[in-house]
Amino acid sequence: MASDAYEPVEVSMASDAGAPPAGSRRRRILPLVAVTTVVAVAVGLAVWFARPAPEPDPVTGQPPSAPVEFAPDQQMFYPGHLPGPVRAASYVTEPDIHTITMSGYLDSAGDSGRSDDDEDWRVEILMAARGADVHRFDREYDEEGELKVPGDPVAPVHGRPAFQTEWETSRILVWEYAPDAWIRMTVTSVDRPGETTRRVAEGIRWVTTPLPLPFEVTGLPDGAVLERTTLQWSQDGPTSSSAEYLMTQIEGAHERPFAHTVTVGLSTESLASRRDNETEDVTVAGRAATAHVFKNKGSAGTYRVGQLPGGCASCVAELHIPTRPASTGVGDRDDALKLAASIRLVEGREDPAGWRFW
Repeated sequence: MASDAYEPVEVSMASDAGAPPAGSRRRRILPLVAVTTVVAVAVGLAVWFARPAPEPDPVTGQPPSAPVEFAPDQQMFYPGHLPGPVRAASYVTEPDIHTITMSGYLDSAGDSGRSDDDEDWRVEILMAARGADVHRFDREYDEEGELKVPGDPVAPVHGRPAFQTEWETSRILVWEYAPDAWIRMTVTSVDRPGETTRRVAEGIRWVTTPLPLPFEVTGLPDGAVLERTTLQWSQDGPTSSSAEYLMTQIEGAHERPFAHTVTVGLSTESLASRRDNETEDVTVAGRAATAHVFKNKGSAGTYRVGQLPGGCASCVAELHIPTRPASTGVGDRDDALKLAASIRLVEGREDPAGWRFW
């Protein structure tokens, strides 16, 4: 995709992608080396979350009604307009907030001679469920109390009340897309930030389609509940996708405890890239694999299996079990390796360059 420098460009369903934003907030990232993906809720049941996403409906001017809780396997929106070509992007689903972060250069030639960390622009969009605090991450990290939320009233976005403020090098636009439900968008490091921010906001496309995760997996026990999914795409790699599952329901618990979740998915990082002194080379189902098992914590650890069936030579299946409580739902080390080996590419999704959500 190419455009004139400093001029926003339209983004099609087949454009390049950008990376998570800096500044406004830090997401909780699981220790799983590069985030992983989808799992089934019953033993032997194959779950297909990764199918090619259908062409989304265009903006109608009427955003969707806001649920009290989002479905973690469903995409809600994508940006139809961005400041320039995308270099990296992520889509994260959680029960109360869906988050898109993208970054890139202002023109298609911007990557010449630059490091992986360089970028000209960054966009972060948080879509909150009804009643959720879309500013909570800012409140956590704005230690000086300098961020004004929601900001000063500005012209409506999609016909809904909107507010805008500035923070460091970012322009933040917030609007109530449905009663008691908000979208918060941060645009960083662009010329004409007011104009660009408005165009990105008005270009959002609403969709109701399964997230285009590129794999299926079998073998999780009955009662496993999908909690969170993550797609991470990079023009320069690595690329990954993952799904986090709650393995054990805790009576009386009011929060979804990290200690009882496992994460599965795919990464394009090689088996060798994650080795350390405690990583063991093993074989499962005739395929090369690694096991990094945490001491005295059952089968808790990280399991990676290469030689993925389906034609992606760079793809590695991943299973991360963070704690002993989570490991009890999986079984011993051999069971964990079998579960990791059950991850398969979805037909037609073999090329990581196409693991995108927009």
